[in-house]
Amino acid sequence: MNVSEKKIARLFLWLTPQRYFFTLAVMCVALTPELASAAWYDPILSFAREFKTGLIVLGGIVALCSLVYCGVGWLVSRMVGSMEIQFFDYLKTAGVIGVVGGSVALATWAYSLWGGSISS
Repeated sequence: MNVSEKKIARLFLWLTPQRYFFTLAVMCVALTPELASAAWYDPILSFAREFKTGLIVLGGIVALCSLVYCGVGWLVSRMVGSMEIQFFDYLKTAGVIGVVGGSVALATWAYSLWGGSISS
């Protein structure tokens, strides 16, 4: 074992659960006044809102791109005459997008029923 491995092993032998939780409790008590002022929380909330909006936009773009890709493949297969992709494949893609979007909407609705709030 080299020196760093010995130091890590010594630290884990010294760090008992009692010492860990005592240190955690001291840190919580020491940081309580800082946690009471919610100014540190505002940038996190604004980032979460922007990230949520970005995910929704990205999901919509991916859904539309997959629908367009399937539609173009269907048209090309009709022009070529191979009929590898048919209209029902296009409907399956649209159905999958509808099911995923509906499940997200249903989950959001159910979350709001139990007291949660989806902020925009």
